[in-house]
Amino acid sequence: MRLGDIASRLLPIVALVLAAVATPLATELDIQATANFPPSNPFAHVVNGERNQMALEVENKSPVNVTLKSAGGSIHDPESGKFIKNTTALTYGVTLISGAKTVLPYNFYSEHKPREVLLKIWVNYDDGSPSGLHRTMAYNSVVTIVEPPGSFFDLPLLFSYVVVLAILGGIGYLVYENYVPKTRKKARKHVNKSDISSPVGTVSATAGSQTYEEEWIPSHLLKQRKGKKESAVSSGDESAAEKKSKKTK
Repeated sequence: MRLGDIASRLLPIVALVLAAVATPLATELDIQATANFPPSNPFAHVVNGERNQMALEVENKSPVNVTLKSAGGSIHDPESGKFIKNTTALTYGVTLISGAKTVLPYNFYSEHKPREVLLKIWVNYDDGSPSGLHRTMAYNSVVTIVEPPGSFFDLPLLFSYVVVLAILGGIGYLVYENYVPKTRKKARKHVNKSDISSPVGTVSATAGSQTYEEEWIPSHLLKQRKGKKESAVSSGDESAAEKKSKKTK
């Protein structure tokens, strides 16, 4: 048998084998992924210093199961596409069943000056082949980085205010103690209760058969009463003098 005849007979068999191998390799890459912000963030704002939430929806359209290894992202300049920094990388290790959709959370943090940037999010999966990991893009759009809204009840902000006020208060106290002249206060004499003289006694008076204390009587009434007594005494003296003059006559 000639070599040409052997080659012509083996060629169809080799073609069938290559087609059988190439077909699953082509379908293994049929993994679709999308990432979306929650409905509470319709304008795709990325807040600095806070956890930014996204939902990863991965659909395995290949005939075999694959393993979702991880998800990550990067930030780029929206005009030039220049790389700026990577976002948070998360590890999953979840099996993606053939023909099924899987929704997973993806949370990342940002520390960048407020501006518009190009955000890219992707997923990495493994099909068990020697080629290793495969990557599928889930998000590729412009987002806006913003600062968190200020709040009066923000505990870190309140703590910063307290520290600043304490420092300013300490500085003010030192300045007052060292540079502000102090006014001398006049010392008040302390009088002991034992040094206060107590009343010697009570003055009592009798009216008829009743005895009363004059310290409880208002002063103006006492003056009126004394005036009446003096006028009565003077009138009594005059009447006695008249009686004596009559007897002498």
